[in-house]
Amino acid sequence: MTHRNLLLARVATSAIFFGNGFGIGTWAAQLPRFKASLGLSDGELSFALLAFALGAIVLMPVVGWFAARIGSRTTVLVAAFAFAATLLLPGLAPSLPTLVAAALIAGASNGAMDVSMNTNATVVERAWNGAIMSSFHAFFSLGGLAGASASGLLIVAGFDISSTLLISCVGMGAIFLTVSFWTLDDAKGAHAGHSFAWPREAILGLAGLTLLCFLVEGAMVDWTAIYLKSVAGASLEAAVTGFAAFSLTMTVCRFTGDFMVRRLGRIQTLRLGGLLAALGLTLAVTMPEPLAATLGFGLVGLGLANTVPVLFSAAGQTEGVPPSMGVAMVATLGYGGLLMGPPLIGFSGDLIGLRATLGLLILCSLTIILMSRRALRPSTVEA
Repeated sequence: MTHRNLLLARVATSAIFFGNGFGIGTWAAQLPRFKASLGLSDGELSFALLAFALGAIVLMPVVGWFAARIGSRTTVLVAAFAFAATLLLPGLAPSLPTLVAAALIAGASNGAMDVSMNTNATVVERAWNGAIMSSFHAFFSLGGLAGASASGLLIVAGFDISSTLLISCVGMGAIFLTVSFWTLDDAKGAHAGHSFAWPREAILGLAGLTLLCFLVEGAMVDWTAIYLKSVAGASLEAAVTGFAAFSLTMTVCRFTGDFMVRRLGRIQTLRLGGLLAALGLTLAVTMPEPLAATLGFGLVGLGLANTVPVLFSAAGQTEGVPPSMGVAMVATLGYGGLLMGPPLIGFSGDLIGLRATLGLLILCSLTIILMSRRALRPSTVEA
């Protein structure tokens, strides 16, 4: 393969990650509108979030099986176009039951895309012969920022939910179609390192911290806009700025993540990340005003940006555990926190309030600080 073709394959995979992030950002920005248009409580909206999560969890193992047999290129493109199409469905839902059903289908497509695009990224990374996975995830974060921002502009322009989703999904489809000709394929062993397994004792600490990181990240994706509108008193148009700030700081920090880890070391990177996330959440909870909360969510993005790459790297270099299996074990609990955390936060919000629930996430961030050294101890990576 020529260097030009390999470069185009990397661009294509980056664009697919961007498109997926764009879809997630669009979904997150519409949640306050779903809640308002259907008259839902936090707990009722959580049924839709739970359906989105369950759809993804159910389909993830199946997609890994297909990717191994028909190739990562075919799998990721089918999943990408399916996500762009099914994301339209929640905008057509006239009631909570239909919203739940639509979210289940869209979530299944997103789960399929998540597994298949990470599988294809592994293929590209192997062909590139260098560590470039963080850059792909940076483009996902950039896509989230773009999706939330575009939704905010469409809301200001007066587009309703279904029109906003249609415009966004057409844009996603155009991206996927454009890069489909450059996507790299590898039908054999393409999904190595992305299977699902229960963590072994040697990396339980890493898996636990990954779960906490993804739990906080999931809360930022699905609840920042609602928090800004219902607790901080922001307008509907301004409610998307919390997720946008989170995505912006995470994106910038991920693009510079390798440099930061080399300068600080992995343990200090984790500790600094946990500290910034805790400070950001504290600011948002103690000063529930639009500007202060938005700045707080931006700090959370700054803190979480490089924690997961560090934990995945450590999992791949844990003594007595094959690299691909180590990463898969950590991902198992991590994605569980990302997918299941937001609906649990919604149910908790109904019981004790959304502000108090986000306050509990400060404990998750503090745990990252306290447990970093112990979690990295079984790893052979340089601290």
